[in-house]
Amino acid sequence: MKELTVVEPGKLQWLDKPSPKMKTSFDAIIRPIASCNCDLDRRLIAGKTPFKAPFAIGHECVAEVLEVGSGVASVRRGDVVSIPWKIACGSCEQCLAGRSIACTGVQKYAGFGVPAGGHWGGLFSESVCVPFADAMLVKVPDGVDPVAAASVSDNLTDAWVAASRPLASRPNGKVLVVGGTESLGILAVQMARAAGAHQVDYFDDDAARNELARWSGATLRSGPDTDLHESYDVVIAATRSHDRLRTSLLALRTGGHCSCIGIIFDDPPIPLFQMYMRDITLSVGLCGVRPHMPQVLDLIQQCRCDPMIVTPTVVSWEDAPEALVAPIAKVVLARPRITASPG
Repeated sequence: MKELTVVEPGKLQWLDKPSPKMKTSFDAIIRPIASCNCDLDRRLIAGKTPFKAPFAIGHECVAEVLEVGSGVASVRRGDVVSIPWKIACGSCEQCLAGRSIACTGVQKYAGFGVPAGGHWGGLFSESVCVPFADAMLVKVPDGVDPVAAASVSDNLTDAWVAASRPLASRPNGKVLVVGGTESLGILAVQMARAAGAHQVDYFDDDAARNELARWSGATLRSGPDTDLHESYDVVIAATRSHDRLRTSLLALRTGGHCSCIGIIFDDPPIPLFQMYMRDITLSVGLCGVRPHMPQVLDLIQQCRCDPMIVTPTVVSWEDAPEALVAPIAKVVLARPRITASPG
C-alpha cells in the first residue's frame, strides 16, 4: 500500500509500504475515505514543530472497515467509522476515567500521524491497522456525510470540548473566540453556539477568517484589545500568539474560563496576578476526543454545526502531496467506498 509521508520539511510523498496486518484479535483494518488536515498538520509538514521527518502524516478521518479480528464486537466489514487521533486501549484506569490521552496500555503519546509515541501510521494512508477497535472506532450515523465528519477525529471535537466544558457551569455565558489558527477558531464559534452560549463574539485580524466566523454566527469584534477586558465568561483562545493569549486571559470576567486550544511550543508570559485577582481558570492540553465523538457526530446529524464551512476544498487522493502544502486552510481528501454497506 501507499503511505503519505513527510519526507523532508515542506515535501510530501507517497511511499510504498507493506500493507498493515492485524497483530491481535482485537484489531481492525480500515480504509480512509475522507481525511483532512488538522491545523497542526501544516506546521508538521513545514518542519516547524519538534517532530522531525520522515513520518506518516494524517490524524483526522472517516473510514470504511475492511477487516476485523475475531474479538471485535462493535463493528464489522463495511461499517463507516470515525477514528480518534489518540491510540488508547479503553480499559486501563486512565481510559476508564475519561483520560484516554494518558492511556497506560500503549506507549506515551501514541497517536496517528505524529511521530511522538511510536509508528502507528497516518490517516492519509491507503489502509491502517487500528488497535483496540471496540474502544477506538465510532460508527458514523446514517445520513452524515463522511466529508463533513472528517475532523471529528480531532479539531471539531476539540472545539466542542473547549466550548461545552466551561459553558456547562456557566449556562448562557457570553463567549469570545480569539482566532489565529486555520480552522479551530471558526469551529469553536459553531460549537459555542451549539453548547448554548448566550452570545458569541470573534476577534481576529484575518479578513477571511472573520467572514467565516460571521457565517458561523459570531459577532465580529475589532479595535484595541483593551476594549475586550473583563467582558466575557468564557474565552476560547484559538491562537498561537503570546499577545493574543494574554488578550484572551484579560478579557475574562471574575470567575471566567479560558480554553487555550492553539498549540504554543514555547513558554508565553501570562498575567498570573491579574488572573489570581479575578479567580480565572486556564485549561490547556491534549484533548481526549474519544468520549465526546458520538455527541459531536450527533451535532452534525442534527445540523447544529457545519464543518464544511472550513473544509470547502475536496480533492482526490492522488492530489494530496500538492493540496496539503497549498495555502488552503483545510482540505479533505475523498474517495469512494469499496465495501458494500453491511445492511
